[in-house]
Amino acid sequence: MADRSSSLPPSPPRPDSASVRSWWGWGALDQALPDAECVSLAALVPGAAESALPVPSIASLALPAVRVSAPAALAHLVSSAPADRAAHTYGKAFRDVVRALYGDMAAAPDLVARPREERDVVELLDWAAGADVAVVPYGAGSSVVGGVEYRAGEHSGVLSLDLSGLDRVQEIDRVSRAARIQAGVLGPDLEAQLRPHGLT
Repeated sequence: MADRSSSLPPSPPRPDSASVRSWWGWGALDQALPDAECVSLAALVPGAAESALPVPSIASLALPAVRVSAPAALAHLVSSAPADRAAHTYGKAFRDVVRALYGDMAAAPDLVARPREERDVVELLDWAAGADVAVVPYGAGSSVVGGVEYRAGEHSGVLSLDLSGLDRVQEIDRVSRAARIQAGVLGPDLEAQLRPHGLT
């Protein structure tokens, strides 16, 4: 492919703490509708509840015990923090949101990894293969078909591989209008990186 490196825009800025994505549903926490507004809107739907289901605190969640730990060489990429595990348990289908709101975290991964470059992915996959740890790719987490949820057999542990740090357009071929794009980029960030090249 052509038109590499120097003509590509810089990496998109990382979200700040005010734009933390909801661990249980769509959108950012700072943009969530207040309960009163949710109840008001629900009143337009026949049979809807008269009060909002409260969002459980991370501390109240009964997460399964962590069964595995990553080797020291990969520790800087891996987290077993309850907030990370909860946020990587489900996608965003209605059934996922309902299970999260009811605190059902039975499918939580043991670990969440955030690779920053291709070499990190290779090293994480090599370790997981040798340790019998299932790896579930996690892009933007918006799956509505169960794509981020582990449901396969018995493994010694489950690693959610969060690809959001791999969010760059790496190559653009203007002639064929093709691009090589890392798997973790969000739609708006992708558009922002393609726009200077007259592409969408």
